[in-house]
Amino acid sequence: MQILILEDMPDTQRWLRDACLLAYPEASIVVAGSIAEATQSLDRQQPQIALVDLELPDGKGNTFIPTLLARHPQCLCIVVTIYADENHLLPSLTAGAKGYILKDQSRKRIADMLKQAVAGELPLSPAIATLLLSQFAGGSAAQESPLTRRESDVLALIASGSSSPEVAERLNISKYTVEDHLKHVYQKLNISSRAEAALAAKRLGLI
Repeated sequence: MQILILEDMPDTQRWLRDACLLAYPEASIVVAGSIAEATQSLDRQQPQIALVDLELPDGKGNTFIPTLLARHPQCLCIVVTIYADENHLLPSLTAGAKGYILKDQSRKRIADMLKQAVAGELPLSPAIATLLLSQFAGGSAAQESPLTRRESDVLALIASGSSSPEVAERLNISKYTVEDHLKHVYQKLNISSRAEAALAAKRLGLI
């Protein structure tokens, strides 16, 4: 596992590095303090996960995401930031971020979200799921759903910020059953991230 951390604050660099190693003890981690440094690192690393801060000494972190994805399109770009507002969220998702984590999450919670990301469950902090849904409040009527009742239940909980183990506990099913339902949901709705799941749940009237 190769991981790139783009973050300029030394304490936060160490905290994110510890979270990454908690999730993947054998990971090869490159830490960059600027967009220029992160761009140079792409010549010697092929990251599978990139944790990207938004406010950096030489620009906005979300402007680096398209550069990274052009070089390594399979990389999971996850924004890690203090900003929980649409002015930071929406440009990040448009740039190609597949997750958006607030820095108020615990180190263990971030580690769990990184493991879930590689398993196909991309991370979105609960507060960010709520923000996404609020952007579409009062929109058009709910669309007809192609999902089964149980798939709808799983999607609604995931879109609200629950993890797979939390969904499994709420619905009294196994984590593996949850992941199987999620796979079918993503296929049926042609989505690939929690952010898209939140929007889909809103369109379908599940939240």
